[in-house]
Amino acid sequence: MRKFTFVVTALLATAIHLTVAKSALASTIILEGSDAIGNHCPQPSGSPSGCEYESQVWSALDGGSGKTIGVIGTNVNDSATGSQPGSNTFNIPLDVVASLDELSSPLSSYAALYFLPDSGCCTEDDSLVAGNQAAILAYLAGGGTIMIGDYTGGSSWDFAVGTTNGDGNDHVTGIGGGDPGFTDGCSDGETVTASGLANGFTQPLQMDCWTHQAYDESFFATLGFSNSFMNAPLGWGDGGGAGPYSGLLSTGSTLTEIAAAPEPASFVLIGTGIVGLGFLRRRVTG
Repeated sequence: MRKFTFVVTALLATAIHLTVAKSALASTIILEGSDAIGNHCPQPSGSPSGCEYESQVWSALDGGSGKTIGVIGTNVNDSATGSQPGSNTFNIPLDVVASLDELSSPLSSYAALYFLPDSGCCTEDDSLVAGNQAAILAYLAGGGTIMIGDYTGGSSWDFAVGTTNGDGNDHVTGIGGGDPGFTDGCSDGETVTASGLANGFTQPLQMDCWTHQAYDESFFATLGFSNSFMNAPLGWGDGGGAGPYSGLLSTGSTLTEIAAAPEPASFVLIGTGIVGLGFLRRRVTG
């Protein structure tokens, strides 16, 4: 019986180890077609839904890890600090700085890095990347998560996203995008997907203008971006790329979903342990 207990315990321990190891090594990059963070929390013309979404982003990126999220960039409304009512209802620790080198701890200690849009609205801030490519790649190689606000497919993010000479821009529609599918660049009507719900997002209420960019999934999927948390509003991309289009597109899951679901390999090992339990029990009692 002792041998049986040892074998099953070892199998379960291995399953847990594989789950943790895989989660730790799975880096994630999220393209956000909005400046909802820092620009839609009420003051004075925002929406309470903007604060709710911002809280959900911090919670999803933290995933119950207890780690700090590095928030990098100039924020005209300063709501990323959590100082505005409702913008950090889960009390996630944030380290809000103007540039990457101002973060107070080594990058490896952060649950995620969030890069704010240029001056709060309405395109990516390329100045945040300059000189920091190696540090960001090392962070991703260690399993880190980054989220790029108002990503427009600029060449500054080629090194991380996998685009070449800024060709991602041709597949971004909306403000700053080169895909002519939607030129207004301001809409509500995005739809949270099942994956988005699993990662802690809920359907936003009217924000007056949530979506600024949307991403042609047929193109970005070739770079590993196959997980849409929010589908773009209907009509976005018409006349442009092949689509479909996403307003919040990721290479994987946030820490929230990873923490909630063991890897399939774990279930296989647990099942093996249970089968082994039956055989060993028969041998011990036979």
